[in-house]
Amino acid sequence: MQNSKPRSALYPICEQLPTFLALTLAGGICGCYGVVAFGTFACGETGNLLHLWKSVAGGNIVDMLLRGLTLGMFILGIVLAAILPDKLGKKRWQTICLAIEFVLTLIVISLPDIHFLLHLAPLFLLAALQYHTFNHCEGLAVATVFCSNNIRQSTLGMVEWVRRKDKTALHRFKVFGLAVLAYSIGAVYCAAFFPLMGQLVLLPALFIYLIICPIIGLEKRQA
Repeated sequence: MQNSKPRSALYPICEQLPTFLALTLAGGICGCYGVVAFGTFACGETGNLLHLWKSVAGGNIVDMLLRGLTLGMFILGIVLAAILPDKLGKKRWQTICLAIEFVLTLIVISLPDIHFLLHLAPLFLLAALQYHTFNHCEGLAVATVFCSNNIRQSTLGMVEWVRRKDKTALHRFKVFGLAVLAYSIGAVYCAAFFPLMGQLVLLPALFIYLIICPIIGLEKRQA
C-alpha cells in the first residue's frame, strides 16, 4: 500500500519545504546585505580567501589579519556544527543554532560604524553554522546561504525531466528551483530597501530565525 502522506510530511520540520524556503529567504537577505552595504559577500569564503591571499601578496597586514579573522569565524562555525549535534542531539542543536543565528543577526543590526570586515564577521559565522546544519530539504542536499549548486541542480533536474519525464527529476527541479527563487526574493528585498533601512533591512531574517527556532524545539519535545 502506498504511503498516503504528502511528501513533505515524511521529513522533520527543518527539512520540509516551507521551513527550508524561509531559511533560504533569510540567507538571501543576509548574503545580499554584505554586498549592498560593503561590496563583500559574507556568506561564503571563496571571495574572502582570494582577498586574503591578495593582501598577503601585497603586504597589507591589516586587511590580512581581518580577512584571517573572518576565515577563522567561518571555520569555527563549521567545527561547531560538526561536533555539537553529536554532543547535544540533532534537534537540540538545530534549535540552539537558530538561537545563535538570531543573536548574530541582532549584533550586526546593532553594530556602530566600524571596519566592514568586523561588521560582517558575525555573518561569516552565521553562514557556516547554517550551511552545515540546515542542508537538506525533502531528501535533497540544498543550501540556504549559497546559490551556485542550487542553480546547477535545478537546471539538471529540468533537463532530466524534459528528456525522460522522470518524476524524481521534476522534484529536484522544483525544490532547487524554489530555493533559488526564495534566495533571490530575499536578495531583491535587501537591495531595494537597504538605502531606506540600512542595517534594519536584516529584520525579516531576524524574525525568521526567531519564529523557526521554537517550532523546531516544539517538534523535538513532541517526538
